[in-house]
Amino acid sequence: MRDLIKESVNNLDAALELRKLIIKKLNEKKLKESDIIEIVDAVDDLSLNEIQKLGSNLRKFPMGCDLVEVAVGPCASSLTLTQFIENCILTDYMGLTIHVCAYALADIGEKEGIPPLEVMKMVYENVDVPLDLDHFGQYGAMRFPKEITHCMGECYYNGPPYKGCPRERIHKRLIDKEKEYAHEFDDWVKLASTVCINVVEEQGGEEHAAPLEEMAVVAEAAKKYGKGLEGIFHIGDGYDDLITGLKSCIDFDVDVLVVEGAPFNRAKNRLKAFAKAIAVSRILVKGGVVATNGAYEDECRIGLRSGLNVIISGFSGNHHGYMCGYSPGTAKRGNFGLPRVMRIIKEEIKNMDVNLVSRHDLIAIARSSKFLGNIIYPETLGGMFIGDAHWVAIKNSKLHDRVRIRKTLEDVENEYNGEKLGFLGGRYIAWGIAKKLMPEEVYVSDANKWVEEATVKILNEVGINAYKCNGNDEEVVKNADKTYICSMIPEIILKIKNKVDAESLI
Repeated sequence: MRDLIKESVNNLDAALELRKLIIKKLNEKKLKESDIIEIVDAVDDLSLNEIQKLGSNLRKFPMGCDLVEVAVGPCASSLTLTQFIENCILTDYMGLTIHVCAYALADIGEKEGIPPLEVMKMVYENVDVPLDLDHFGQYGAMRFPKEITHCMGECYYNGPPYKGCPRERIHKRLIDKEKEYAHEFDDWVKLASTVCINVVEEQGGEEHAAPLEEMAVVAEAAKKYGKGLEGIFHIGDGYDDLITGLKSCIDFDVDVLVVEGAPFNRAKNRLKAFAKAIAVSRILVKGGVVATNGAYEDECRIGLRSGLNVIISGFSGNHHGYMCGYSPGTAKRGNFGLPRVMRIIKEEIKNMDVNLVSRHDLIAIARSSKFLGNIIYPETLGGMFIGDAHWVAIKNSKLHDRVRIRKTLEDVENEYNGEKLGFLGGRYIAWGIAKKLMPEEVYVSDANKWVEEATVKILNEVGINAYKCNGNDEEVVKNADKTYICSMIPEIILKIKNKVDAESLI
């Protein structure tokens, strides 16, 4: 695997083979701690520039997810219910995932004299975007004393290395309050799109997170209801702590890996350690999405260059509002982090082959998911997942329920009579159609040379005679008996239809 990792720095074909190898091990539950150590050591041997190239390659379709997004915490214990809901509506309008800090919703509900779940229901009723549930334990919404809920973030403000809370607080819980609403547990998970667990306790951070046994209860519920599962871990010393965190997350079969640095990055070479953690996560992550919930500005920048997908930020008052994008001396409670993080992302990705997620992107994924039905992540084709963890999140959102499509995959199957097929666009819609119909002959055109090449490779591996048309849509239509436009974006569909005679799906 070491040689394959080194080769993947400059070779997309090698990166594809690396991901297929890891996905096979993950699906068969055969990925061992020795594999993680080998991967960490191999990436550690690379230069910083090589690590960035490796992570960027592994973020490309179909090895990872080539969308970059901000997840937003709009909640805080200090907010009124009205303020909180208005923050949610604004976030939804921007098309950004809402990161739900369950304890804050419970605190707001207590002030209003309503159960915690009623606040979550109000969020759900007012937004369409995915809801990412965090600070959730075996009794439901976690509850903390005021010294935690109103923490000023001294550890982030002071900077690394983390030597314990400056105020000597611990992860104190108001368990009696949690137990009072334990009957709401399942309903919270049903309303969520994804659920977070934190494995920091396994890394020696007992004062910072819930016990792993409790996280197991939450993970089981997320899997039971078909929700995405995220695993949060610290970089720590950049080696032993990193390996422990990754192994714990993999043991829980998480879909998304969430890396926390900033004061919790105690490595001697902070930036290389952060880049390494992102690149290693890119190799190991099951659902193709790697996030950070705590990273100073320089870590955010090096992370984006190394394959990072998601940065969690927040409104003023929310603890995520200062945890990403700031530096020691400026990272403090009260920061409205979203504008800062958006600027960092915009500056960093302008020369990368990635896009910042918009509401239009979410709608396109929702339409695609609705079209494909159950043939999405964690379903596979040729050893690779069809879709990624974003697809799970969106499928579990109201946005998915609201979108309309003209055809379903079953409709396409019913009208298929063994013709040679053409796909204009080589991403997951094309994969899903191919998996369902298993045509003998397929012609593929995509504006992205690598997307086209990777799709043809995958289709060939499952016994379909697939041919590249080098981005030439006319060539596809000429050779195929029936051609589908494999996009759910109206502007792209119209542009293609103005050039060639092909069938759209919406």
